[in-house]
Amino acid sequence: MRIIISFLLTLVLSANWTGVTVGPLSGNSPVTIEYRAMEINNIRAWFCSDGSFNTLPSGNAGFEWPKGFGRYARFVSGIWLGAKVQNDTLITHAFYDAQYLPGYIDSNGNPQGWNDPDYRIYSIIKGDTLSQDYLNWPSSQGAYLNSSGKPYFLGTQTMFYSITDGYADHHTSFPGNTAPLKAQILQTNWAYSAQDLKDVIFTEFRIINRSNMTWHNAYFGFWTDDDVGDAGDDGTGIDTLRNLTYVYNFDNFDPQYGEAPPCVGTLLLRSPVRQTGNPGDSVRYYHPPGSMNLVTKQGSAFTGLTAFNVSGNQYEEPGDYAEAFRFFEGKQRTGQPWINPVTGQVTVKLYSGDPVTGTGWINLGSEERRVMTSYGNITMIPGDTQSLIVAQLIARGSNNKNSITKLRELSDYVQSVYDKNFQTALSAEFVSEEIPDKFNMKQNYPNPFNPITNIEYELPISGRVELKIFDIAGRLVHTLVDEFKTAGSHLVSFNASDLSSGVYFYTLKTAGYTRTLRMVVLK
Repeated sequence: MRIIISFLLTLVLSANWTGVTVGPLSGNSPVTIEYRAMEINNIRAWFCSDGSFNTLPSGNAGFEWPKGFGRYARFVSGIWLGAKVQNDTLITHAFYDAQYLPGYIDSNGNPQGWNDPDYRIYSIIKGDTLSQDYLNWPSSQGAYLNSSGKPYFLGTQTMFYSITDGYADHHTSFPGNTAPLKAQILQTNWAYSAQDLKDVIFTEFRIINRSNMTWHNAYFGFWTDDDVGDAGDDGTGIDTLRNLTYVYNFDNFDPQYGEAPPCVGTLLLRSPVRQTGNPGDSVRYYHPPGSMNLVTKQGSAFTGLTAFNVSGNQYEEPGDYAEAFRFFEGKQRTGQPWINPVTGQVTVKLYSGDPVTGTGWINLGSEERRVMTSYGNITMIPGDTQSLIVAQLIARGSNNKNSITKLRELSDYVQSVYDKNFQTALSAEFVSEEIPDKFNMKQNYPNPFNPITNIEYELPISGRVELKIFDIAGRLVHTLVDEFKTAGSHLVSFNASDLSSGVYFYTLKTAGYTRTLRMVVLK
């Protein structure tokens, strides 16, 4: 079932949906590879039903920040898998091409779903209970439901789809030119429009061994080709205390972003679980995230971030499956260990120094950067499921190095949101399904405040909404909302920690309605 991708066949584009027809599969009907955008906050990131994301079928970058400005920090990203199966090393990747397709593995070990229109990307917006994706939410495929049996809004926007690597003739490109693992991935993406999380997208990968063979030494990899604006002037690093990998502009000017370019990163929130054999060990987590369903696994522990590998002019990308698996293990392509040149010690984490202070092992020159972050080493018997949760995040400071500092601060906040089971995020913006009969914006509360207050507004119809903060001189100091909102009651949390004491004004503007109210920051 070899797939020949031809962008000359069909390309259907709408505001947040792109369908690319590829195929056919063994003379059958063509397959539609779907691209849809997460764009509820400051990031517009495209996700694809072939396992890749942050890219468009045109080959252009697909992680836009800030949304609407035509500037991009990630060119393409994807999920990789690797394991030892009997005497073979098997690799599946979403690289510059991808080896997944929509669907699942049936009870006979055969891939299904590539020609089933129900196996597609579903995207729902909190408060919109009339969309086709909400009404046809694919719980039978593994999409989460809430305690009432309705589609579960993990964030303001929630996306779900099911993919598999089981199509054998699709495993022909390097470095994953092996037999399929027969994995199924249930991917859930979600994001919040709340101000404090406006530069973050969360993703859970539920990885299932659908084969009849055990995966030994299994690894999951988050691979990304990051281009912070211009591709050739970036540096990269890992914050080992935070489980945060990042790419930053090597100097303080970028042709796309200008002065003080941003820093983009990936934060590990939940790694796969491994058995320790120690009854005293236990793992506790909420499943799904944000729910009250607390899971406890005795004799288990989370795996750590085990490798961080960079390719570019200095470190070449893997050329075959054996080299790719060595990258998973935290080794060089040749199988030799990495040596930290500062400490002289063997390491699996490259560039673990601090570019802000200039200490430890850091980049000494700029290059185009591609990053592989791997998580393992675990064993998965047939039917086992493992979960990997990451956050993609981006921040901008007063200069290129300060952007790293700002990203670390954001990652700390994101980690705290995760540790509190997303209750902070869930309370940051509430959308009532009851439709008001008129536009309204209420006085913020508390007022005066330090540093957090809440602003509630009501929309009788859906539409574009702007909610902005101005100082007493009329200068714009914050944009809280600038996007399409569904009808209902909205509650937005505003953090004024970066503002000085004084009087400020907040203005709500939507179709045919504008209102401005006064607020006081008191420190």
